[in-house]
Amino acid sequence: MQAGLADEIQVASAGVLAVSGDTVDPMIVALLEEQGVALAAKYATPVAEHALRTADLVLVMEEAHRQALFYRLPSALPKVFLLSELAGRYDEVTDPYGMPEAAYRATLDLVMELLTEGWPQLLQRLGIKTPPATR
Repeated sequence: MQAGLADEIQVASAGVLAVSGDTVDPMIVALLEEQGVALAAKYATPVAEHALRTADLVLVMEEAHRQALFYRLPSALPKVFLLSELAGRYDEVTDPYGMPEAAYRATLDLVMELLTEGWPQLLQRLGIKTPPATR
């Protein structure tokens, strides 16, 4: 999803249960590359308290992730949302780890659908009122 907002939005990824130094699932890397998304690092990054403190918005895939972040840093809760909530839904996006490729593709399709539906809400929550005219 290209939106011309690289100067306004910084995106980082971290896992609630990630183990620092573990490699990112090769299927995830391949599917993201198909979408034109190159990962900055091929290694897992656990959620850090500093990242929670400094983030403007934290998107999680499952309610259990939000709860885990609450226990880690309760003051961050007001900026933690399920990805699906931005789309006005309450769908959990479960991790397809270890499942067949079709499950990974279905998860990617759901994430893309939620991002597309939730894009206006995401911009609003980040305080970006008018998207750049270059889109």
